[in-house]
Amino acid sequence: MELESRLLKWSLVNNSKPDVLVHVGGTRFHLHKDLLSRRSGYLKRHLTNVNELTLSPPLNITAETFTLVTAFCYGAHLELTPFNVVSLRVAAELLLMTGAGRNDVRDNLRNLTESYLRRVVFVNVDYIKIVLRSCLTLLPDSETTAFLVGRCIEALTEVGDGECVNELLEQAVILPAGDFIVVAGAVQQRFPRHDLLYRVVDAYVKEHDGEITEEEKVQICNSIECDKLSPPLLLHAVQNPKMPLRFIVRAMLQEQLNTRHSIITAADAVATSAGHRNREITQAERDSSVTLGSLLQRDTAARQNCRLRAAMNSTSSRIKSLEKELDEMKKLISKESERMMESKSRSVMDSARSASFHCVHSSSNVNKMQRGERGSVSSLSTTFRRGGASPPPQKSLGKRLIKGIKNAFSSKQEGKKNADTVEEIYDGLEDFVWIKDDDNVSEELHSHYVENK
Repeated sequence: MELESRLLKWSLVNNSKPDVLVHVGGTRFHLHKDLLSRRSGYLKRHLTNVNELTLSPPLNITAETFTLVTAFCYGAHLELTPFNVVSLRVAAELLLMTGAGRNDVRDNLRNLTESYLRRVVFVNVDYIKIVLRSCLTLLPDSETTAFLVGRCIEALTEVGDGECVNELLEQAVILPAGDFIVVAGAVQQRFPRHDLLYRVVDAYVKEHDGEITEEEKVQICNSIECDKLSPPLLLHAVQNPKMPLRFIVRAMLQEQLNTRHSIITAADAVATSAGHRNREITQAERDSSVTLGSLLQRDTAARQNCRLRAAMNSTSSRIKSLEKELDEMKKLISKESERMMESKSRSVMDSARSASFHCVHSSSNVNKMQRGERGSVSSLSTTFRRGGASPPPQKSLGKRLIKGIKNAFSSKQEGKKNADTVEEIYDGLEDFVWIKDDDNVSEELHSHYVENK
């Protein structure tokens, strides 16, 4: 191998044996630390005070690529091809082989690969496709790879045709979401207009519909700047149901701004044109002369107004559709809240229904109630019980009634005068019977009546 011959030659010329061991992908390289430290900033930093090093991720450099890199360090001629230029360029960036202070391109791996890309790759459609495929296989490990992707796409649109763009779309839609986000970001930085980027994103979102999350869609669409889209594609973005809502809102706002700007520009143009005509021709000439140019100008203005009106109607329709969706969501949330409140209320009412009410009629007074005699209403003996609570203090109620009667007739001077009243009250109360202790109450009332009588 050329590396072995170069290594042996360098050892003999400098009377030095290999003094460092580098592991790359299962392959061991016995090399000279001093030489590597002069050509690579990364190796110089990591080989200080050590004699063994393993190159592992994030430095995804293969043993084949590292063989070419070390051979270049030992002075071998490096044969660049569209198939290896990307891996060598990435290795040059990762290993910091920028050759600071060296003016000769042959001593600087980064400058050597850059020159090859400019002179050979980016002027040939087939080479661009090869390099682009190589970049896609290395995503998203290196920023250099993403940068090269953007340059390949830019070169492909300049030297290629429509078929090249379609092939690019086919290659881009097979990428994972993370890799595609890198590609979209690279394209964003390379183009002043984002029409191609929008078409690529639109194709990717449709191809992976249901496979990528809404958050991933938002990240992908963030690479598109709506103010850099042409009016037809901006209108397409507003009406695109596959795009995330956040992007659609951005597109609608940009379309409204563009529409307003167009209307203002058209109004200014009409006002300026009218001012010129007023200065150049008289009122009579304006009334009597209609030129072909004026007719064409009016027709153009009418067509432009129709297009603007159509764009505004489309935007308004989309906004109404979004507002309707939001209203439906609010109604659904409101119904769900009402259902939960109704469920809680029903639970409280069910617990309240555990109370029971009973009415017990005194059998001794049934005949009197049927006869409709005086005091028959009082003959209804009633007990109220609720939820297992203790019955009301019937006896104390009876005592309060007796006490009231006694107080009413406590005066001896008015005893005769109130006798009839006592008898009348007693007749109304003698049928008032409580479920509990009713006999005691009746007897006490009767005794008081006899005493006062």
